[in-house]
Amino acid sequence: MIIRERTGVAFLAGAVVIAAVLAIVLRDGSNTRSAKVPWDHPVVERDLADIKKDTLRVLVLPDPWTWEVRPKAVTGLEYELLERFADREGLVIQAIPVEHPDSMFAALQHGRGDVIAAQFTLRKEQRGWVACTRTYHTARPMVARLREDPMREERVGPKDTIAISRWSPFVDATARRRGRSKLGHVRRVDGSPEEVLMDLLLGQEHAVLVTDMAARQEWVRFPILEFNVVDLAGIPLCFAVRTNAPVLLQQLNDWLSAKEEMEFHEALAKTYLGEPSGSGALRKRSMPARVDSISPYDAAFREYGGGFGWKWQLLAAMAWKESRFDSSAVSHRGAHGIMQFMPHTATHYGLDTNLTVGDHIHAAKRYVARLDTIWMRAVPDRDQRLRFVLASYNAGVGHIIDAQRLAERLGLDPKQWEHHVERAVLMLAKPRYYMRPEMKNGYCKGSQVFHYVRDIVSLYQQLTRMRSEPVAVKPPGPGAATP
Repeated sequence: MIIRERTGVAFLAGAVVIAAVLAIVLRDGSNTRSAKVPWDHPVVERDLADIKKDTLRVLVLPDPWTWEVRPKAVTGLEYELLERFADREGLVIQAIPVEHPDSMFAALQHGRGDVIAAQFTLRKEQRGWVACTRTYHTARPMVARLREDPMREERVGPKDTIAISRWSPFVDATARRRGRSKLGHVRRVDGSPEEVLMDLLLGQEHAVLVTDMAARQEWVRFPILEFNVVDLAGIPLCFAVRTNAPVLLQQLNDWLSAKEEMEFHEALAKTYLGEPSGSGALRKRSMPARVDSISPYDAAFREYGGGFGWKWQLLAAMAWKESRFDSSAVSHRGAHGIMQFMPHTATHYGLDTNLTVGDHIHAAKRYVARLDTIWMRAVPDRDQRLRFVLASYNAGVGHIIDAQRLAERLGLDPKQWEHHVERAVLMLAKPRYYMRPEMKNGYCKGSQVFHYVRDIVSLYQQLTRMRSEPVAVKPPGPGAATP
């Protein structure tokens, strides 16, 4: 009996020890799962009263929707909203660009910033780290892809994979849907949402998940992309502050919920958002023409538009694209005539409104020949060089030199137009590219250049192919005049 009791006590004592050890292990395991990080709590005391004595520092994601530096201006809906808040509160405001999400939390908690503006939504593992304002906008997901192209296509990433930036507000939603057929395989990648979209443009990704805001901003700049809605719920976006800044949080919430501010926010958002279009294959331009008559000025094109390395139909194609053969056409930028010469170029070639269509065609031939000479060493292949010549005719040589230089920096072929320099010229519409120190000529409306070159090459091919086909000549009917 005594032995039995002692054994029971020993067993009970052992069980208590084991339970204690298990509790410690389980507690430690729980701590591991909660993934404690140095930036999960504030390390400074800094609320609105302190900020008013100093500066409202906004931690921003460099992105067109959030914060984007342009020549003599800063844009971005999120930053513009916070500028309005700062003005109401009498605060000095400063943007602090941050390149990594973890750096943003650390900067906030250490007081290097006071508000996070980064298309922010609170993710599961971040709960308790920061305090979120009320929703200011709901982001909806879209998938961006390269449009089907009748011209040669180059490499892209795995076709069953959709890339998503680690910054994206849809990271949690896609994690829950991973492996489902509607999205396929979703792969998280480093880089901001804008950078990941540019990887798609450069052919390094097959598809990218973006916000509807990005789609509505970028579809005009990038006609080679298409954006399609996917079956995921919208995600509310907010601003984030430290958990020990309740006054700042309350003032932001009061401001965001004010009726007049909500109306202003909606109106401001519309200035940033267009309606995405242009899905499906890229077009190949054609024009109405008969074998025996391309334009009212065929005789002038034949007389003045040949003998310079290309057939006269090239200038006819350019004239149709430029003016639809209207010799009196004047653009909103001041270009005039059938070949749409800008005033300074027209003066250089001795053109004025009193000269004939033939004079304008002859001047265009001289100008194209000069552009051909400029590009001859840089682009030895004559067929490719034509693309650079046409792009220069449309946008100016300086912009196309910038595009060629940018293409080389991005790992593209600077001597190939399609899928290479034409993509770089599209990127010259974005401040992050045209404001680089090596870019000497600033902003370029690359989408216009993109379509201009493709359209004229397609028209030229159509016209030369049409002229090479045999013409069926009908005998004159009864009573027809004889030449």
